[in-house]
Amino acid sequence: MVVTRSAAQNASLRTLLEARGAVVVEVPLITIAEPEDEGRERDAVLQRLHEFAWIVVTSPNGAERLAPFIDAGHAAGDHESFPLVAAVGSATANTVGSPVALVAEPARADVLAEVFPAGSGRVLVVQGSLADEALSRAIEDKGWEVVRVVAYRTLHLRPAREAMLPALAADVLLLASGSAASAWFDAFGASTPPFVVAIGPSTAKVARDLGLVLSAVAEEQTLESLIGAAERVVDTH
Repeated sequence: MVVTRSAAQNASLRTLLEARGAVVVEVPLITIAEPEDEGRERDAVLQRLHEFAWIVVTSPNGAERLAPFIDAGHAAGDHESFPLVAAVGSATANTVGSPVALVAEPARADVLAEVFPAGSGRVLVVQGSLADEALSRAIEDKGWEVVRVVAYRTLHLRPAREAMLPALAADVLLLASGSAASAWFDAFGASTPPFVVAIGPSTAKVARDLGLVLSAVAEEQTLESLIGAAERVVDTH
């Protein structure tokens, strides 16, 4: 199976796949970097968490950058109230490292948008550079004032030529994000292994819009769900 996550994030996926007997072909096509301003705007906003009623975080990468500011805010104890935290999925919630009031399960932004409460006040949405505005708009429609902050950038990588043939010769391509689908298309065009599995509907939409033919879409935005979908595809062919 071909995995396309950034090199720093491949370990957990590789471990899960190898535990199931899969041969893993690693072709990292994305990497996670600081925002263009090296995170100055992000850090300035995250130092003012007390100004928000809610903090919404959509990915473990965002949660990883948010967590130290939440810890510092709790430790300082300078304010009577502290914002509630909402997260897309348990993996994101666990990365926050402190209590999360609302966790979207299945792990999808549209699920969080549906269950997020109506109200008034300010909500901080912590996302990556390639995230769309759908979640923010849905929260605004429920009466909130939304502030979006870019916590990190997702950059495309070009694989070395010697890595491309093994990738195309594999049985299954796993797409764990919309940015991975875009990066695959940038490198390989519409050429893929026989089976292509996307981690969720948003990733599936990006892949299909690019002309990639999908064999399956995982029900949840989790690695376990992605692997399960891939196993079912292989078992039925």
